[in-house]
Amino acid sequence: MNRKEAIRRWGVLCAGLFLAAFGIGLLTDSHLGTAPISSLPYVLSLIGGLSFGGYTFFINLIFFAAQYLVLKGEFRKIHWLQLPTILVFSAFIDLARLITVHLTPDSYPLHILMCIVGSMFIGLGVSIEVVCRLTVVPGEGLVMAIAYRSKRILGNIKILFDVSLVLMALILSLGCFGKISGLREGTIISALLVGSFIKLFSRWTNRLESFFTA
Repeated sequence: MNRKEAIRRWGVLCAGLFLAAFGIGLLTDSHLGTAPISSLPYVLSLIGGLSFGGYTFFINLIFFAAQYLVLKGEFRKIHWLQLPTILVFSAFIDLARLITVHLTPDSYPLHILMCIVGSMFIGLGVSIEVVCRLTVVPGEGLVMAIAYRSKRILGNIKILFDVSLVLMALILSLGCFGKISGLREGTIISALLVGSFIKLFSRWTNRLESFFTA
């Protein structure tokens, strides 16, 4: 990879990270829950201490350490790129919420629409991240590492991983607030739609490969 291609790939990756973060912001400020992968840091942010982005970074540091333990001798230098990636992504989440907090609609149908649009942005952002072929955020890296080590289907591990995060967020919410906070129908909508949006947008984002190598 030459310098020009590297700059283009990293630039587009940052754009994809922001789009995904913006989607999370829309989904969260629809007040119908948040994305499954963000459920635990969001509930932690409701308790206090750090921002949504701050807890996203902290939780992903744990994911990164777990990934190191899972891969052991097969952990490579390239995996360290996940750290600056999640730092940027976490900052983008807080930045995006400065925008989306002012976009919360008044009617329930518009809340649902905002949730769907948020899921669309997440799907677009992830599809862009994938085509860049540089690195992933530690949460996704841990899923890939577990699938690799266990020789299980990646999609199945991803589902179990997301469900585990939602369950931990649910238990934490009930324990701290005595009720379910930060998890609603939007969490389910996101879980159902994001994968479909990734497939849809991948038809177009795959064409970015010619832009990278031009």
